[in-house]
Amino acid sequence: MAPRRRLIALAGLTLLAVAACAGPPRPSPGPAPDLVRSNYERATGDTVPRDCGYSAPLPARRGWDLWLFCDTAVTSAGGGRLDRLILGTDTAAAGPYQAGQVPASLSELPTPPTPAVLPGDGAPEPFLPAPQGLVQPGGTRPCAGDGVYPAAWITGVADEPASGRLLITYNDYCVTGSASRDWAGSLGTDVPGSLTPEGSGLVEYDPARNQLGTPDQVFASSGGLALPVQQVLGSPVFDGGWLYQFGFCSAATLPTGCAAGKVFMVRVQAVAAAWQNPASYQYWTGSGWSLDPNTAASVLPSGHPLGVSVGDYAATGHRLVMVEQTSLAGDFQVWQAASPAGPWRRLRSGRVPCRSGPGHGAGELCRALIGHPELSTRSQLLISYYNPGNGHVDASAWSW
Repeated sequence: MAPRRRLIALAGLTLLAVAACAGPPRPSPGPAPDLVRSNYERATGDTVPRDCGYSAPLPARRGWDLWLFCDTAVTSAGGGRLDRLILGTDTAAAGPYQAGQVPASLSELPTPPTPAVLPGDGAPEPFLPAPQGLVQPGGTRPCAGDGVYPAAWITGVADEPASGRLLITYNDYCVTGSASRDWAGSLGTDVPGSLTPEGSGLVEYDPARNQLGTPDQVFASSGGLALPVQQVLGSPVFDGGWLYQFGFCSAATLPTGCAAGKVFMVRVQAVAAAWQNPASYQYWTGSGWSLDPNTAASVLPSGHPLGVSVGDYAATGHRLVMVEQTSLAGDFQVWQAASPAGPWRRLRSGRVPCRSGPGHGAGELCRALIGHPELSTRSQLLISYYNPGNGHVDASAWSW
């Protein structure tokens, strides 16, 4: 049986992807795209399909990277048999890296706080604890039962300055119905038919001991309602004593979306006491900062963002860079700014080389376009993405 995909079931999205695929050709990336592969895959011949791939250098292990993945499967028989699903708790791996190259020898990490033996070829294991207290969308029933599970899906990771720890951001969902029968990933919380975000938080991670701190759910909804889009956050960036995070809202997806597409930005003082307090967060208004989320404005011109990934690329000479996904076929735009407040300048556009998947639903769409500062160079930007053609996280490099 082919691995099942987490569904964002809406036929209109599939039609949109088909239309996007018919657009003009994009420049080819270089070097050739490749799979982000683990030692477990190499040792066993099994395939590990999984959605999203965030990375950050390990603070205490020079030349090594941490990778964080969302929902994960383990398949064998050439991908034809589903052996294991890890849903809602994400997975992690670590391995050596070199700028300009796609990592191909990651060691899967055991569930924290089990000590990690690196390098290794063990199987993927759950990473984050399952979130508690979630309810099924639009009601008060607990997030439990047949075909229902709570999910904490990672949205970014950053090196916490002078601490030896990494800070991980995540959003909480109760996955139900058709969505729970399909594991491959949400395209964005404001896309019609997608999943309802009930929480947004952060957790510190000590990679030297493979130990997680206590997850801090900063923003939470009630009654199974969706969080305001201004509080569904990710892409943590430390800059000038502040912690910045970013979110997005696509155009023409009312009532949960925006009349015009927006990319939101928030900031909070870069200390745990501040980032754990929702009242401390400030929202970019277009000309300054406000404590009122309703005043939040977009840092980019109006568009149709379906995802954003922001990072500090100072080591490559490009400072702050944002990868904005603009279609369900993998089209993207790259933006650059000298500071979070901008102005953000458009550098280039492109389309990652996704292939069509075996299914026919929206779960087979190209998505999770994420930039990787430490794997990029002065001449090339490395982007990873979920490729429905092989059910895997792939990566390719693009000229700046």
